[in-house]
Order: sequence, then C-alpha cells, then structure tokens
Amino acid sequence: MPSSCQAIQAGKGGINSGFVSRPVSRSAILTFMANEYAVAVQPLGVREVNTGAVLELLKRRRQTTRTELIRLSGLSKATVSVIVADLLERGLAQAAGRQQEGRGRSRVVLEFNPMARSVLGAQIADDVCVVVLTDLDGRPYQSTTRRLRGTAPEIVMDALIDGISELRHAAASAVLGLGVGTPGVVDRAGRHIRMAVSHGWRNVAVADLLEERLGLPVVVANRAKVAALGQLRRDQDDGPTDLIYVFLGKGVIAGLVIDGQLYFGRDGWAGDIGHLTVQPDGVLCGCGNRGCLYTVAGEQAILALARSHARHAGPSTVLHTLTEGRLAELTLPLLAEAAHRADGAALATLDEVGTCLGIVIANLVNVLNPDVVVLGGPSTCLGEPLVDVIRREMHRRALTEATHKLDVTISQAGDESGATGAAILWISRALAVSTPLRLLGDHRPQARHVERVR
Repeated sequence: MPSSCQAIQAGKGGINSGFVSRPVSRSAILTFMANEYAVAVQPLGVREVNTGAVLELLKRRRQTTRTELIRLSGLSKATVSVIVADLLERGLAQAAGRQQEGRGRSRVVLEFNPMARSVLGAQIADDVCVVVLTDLDGRPYQSTTRRLRGTAPEIVMDALIDGISELRHAAASAVLGLGVGTPGVVDRAGRHIRMAVSHGWRNVAVADLLEERLGLPVVVANRAKVAALGQLRRDQDDGPTDLIYVFLGKGVIAGLVIDGQLYFGRDGWAGDIGHLTVQPDGVLCGCGNRGCLYTVAGEQAILALARSHARHAGPSTVLHTLTEGRLAELTLPLLAEAAHRADGAALATLDEVGTCLGIVIANLVNVLNPDVVVLGGPSTCLGEPLVDVIRREMHRRALTEATHKLDVTISQAGDESGATGAAILWISRALAVSTPLRLLGDHRPQARHVERVR
C-alpha cells in the first residue's frame, strides 16, 4: 500500500510521486514486495493508487477530516473529495461526528470502518485446526475449532474447510480471503508446503487445494510465523517490535519479527530452527542430517527420551505410576504431571530438552537481539520446569547485554493467535499488491451486527 508521500497525480511527463517523475508503461507488470514475498500484479491506475494512499492515512489516523487528508496526501481537494465519497459508499469510511475549529464551519470527522469486510484466518495445529473471522484490522470476532482425525493432507483440508464453511455463514460482512498457518516450510509465494517432516508432507499445494474448493484467494505461511504476527498484535500495547516466537509440538520452528515485520528469508525457510544441529553425532533426522534440534525437542523425541530415562531409573518412577507401567502410552500432560511431582526421570528429560532449546535460543538472541521470546504449541504444557531450564541455558550462553531485561514466556493466546496472525498476513499481502478498488468491489456491503468474541 503506498504511503501518504506516494500519492500520485497524472502529469505530462508520466506519474509524479513528489520525488521523481518518470513515464510508466501501462502494459508493464509491477512487482511489489509484501512481507518478504515477491508478487506480480497488473499495473495500478492513478485513481487506484490515490485511493490506497488515502485509505492508508485513514487507517493509521483512525479519525481525521477531509482537510487533514488533503494536507497529508498532497492531493487536490477535488481528488480527495471524490475518493472519500467512494470510500463512504463502499463502507470503508464512515462519519464520526463533526469537529469545530474556531468560528469557521464545522468539519465532518471521518473514521476507518474495519468491519466493512471480513477476512478468515486458520491455524493447523497438531491435533486441531482453529479458524477465526477478523475485521480489516485483523481483530477476531468469531472463531471455531475442528479436531483432526489424522495428519494426511486430505483429512486436514476437510476439517479446515468444514470450520471455514461454518464461519462464512456467520460473517458480519463479505469475506475477502483466507490466510492459513501450516506445519512445515512454505514456499516464498505462500502457495505450497515444501516439506513438513513432522507430518510427512512434501510438496503439498495447500493454497491451490483450498482456492479450488472455497473460491477465495488464499495465502499460506508456516504456523510459527503467523503465530508471531498474532502475538505481536496481542502485545502491541506493550510495544515490542522484535520478537522470536518458538513453536514446540510435533515440529520445532521459529517465527521471527524484525522491526515489526515478519521475516521469511530468500526462499521462505527463515526460522527453521528444528533442523539446526545440536548433537553432531546424534539421531538421524527425517531431513537427512544428524542431531537436529527436532530429534531432541520434537514431541515424539521428548516422549522417547522420557521413556528411556524411566526405563533406566526402574519401575519406581512417577512416570511408571502414571502410565500404570505402560510407558508406550506416555503423553506430554503425563510427563508434565511427573515433573510437577519432581520425578527424577521426568526432570532429567526436561533438563536435556531445555538445554538444547536454550542453546539454540541463545544463538538467536545473540544474532537478533529481540524484545521478547515467546514459546507456543502443544509442548508448552510442560510448563515452567521446561521454561526454567531454557531460561537458565539462554542466560548462560547468550551475551549479557543481549539478555538484559529479556525473558522467555509461554504464550497465553493459544492456537487462535496463529489463526489471527494468518488473517493479518493475508490483509497485509493483499493490500500491498492491490487496492481497495480491486479487492472490495463496487457496492457498499449490507453488514450485520455480530458481537465480538471477548
């Protein structure tokens, strides 16, 4: 979305941005960078770019007047008046009273209406998928959950579509698109899962599958990445702009927010910490390497390690008691309970897992110098006994200056944070490569009042 200084007006020499004047080919394909993605789109007209600039000002200021929009955008009074009338007609702007300045005429106060359209966000967790409906600010107002009966792509897609269908019927306004947080590494374009070792997926065309069945534009990203966006939105009042979100579950991966922007890297692989080497001669990983963090801190690896410690310690362990001797039935919640009871085998497991996680997080902290480190995902049910070890190891190995006032916390938002972040990603990408005129259609929606989820 162009900023206010990029609003343009047609001139004899081409298009004048206020800084440079250059001819523009109407048949050219423009490439926009949105959240580290490259997306090719058809060229935008002057009216579309100007509308986008005015809407961006309205979104950022929340309440303003036509006079302020003219001043900040650099556009003519006639141009801004036409754009504002158009935004009012489409429902994106609405009157919010009048403003009296001195003895002159009062001015109409305008405000952005985020409920003019809705966006869907979804998070595919290990055992469930969560779907939310958000407004154009990315604030959720409805949600639903579906339990997953398996990990095969077709099973997961069916459950996801069932939840999406429920919420589309409950939408307060027209639904524009869908963002999805998935396991594994997603390609830079946000279309395919290249590899998800935890689920045994390779080259799954998630966006294509969903678009064909839903008729909505879809963008896909790793679930830790979108959870980082959701966490940033949740904590925005506290002002963090640099955040590391570590997902712990069947897979281990990080979402990196740098200077308020989600970082994907050149091909979308940034944050794949599960395949960092922590034990050079360790267990063979599904990626082909040995000793990856995933082979120590993935859910199945944690449980396998706990069983090994319990067998070595003998039948008197709390783990044996909780499983009635059937260690094959051990779960993360049972392991957490054993650690809470100070079981030696359970604590030894969490010490080994937490040490490896702490080493990796310490390296990330030294490189990125974040405001906060947040842990999320199913394995965080292991709670403070695990987090304490991670903190200890991080502070032991990271630079003191980098860990000053830095803490490691467990996210309180759950899987809804990832679903919300997926919707936010869709909004940011869509508005970066298009404009309200293309996205929202030509008619004002007949919005229904829907009470927000608190």
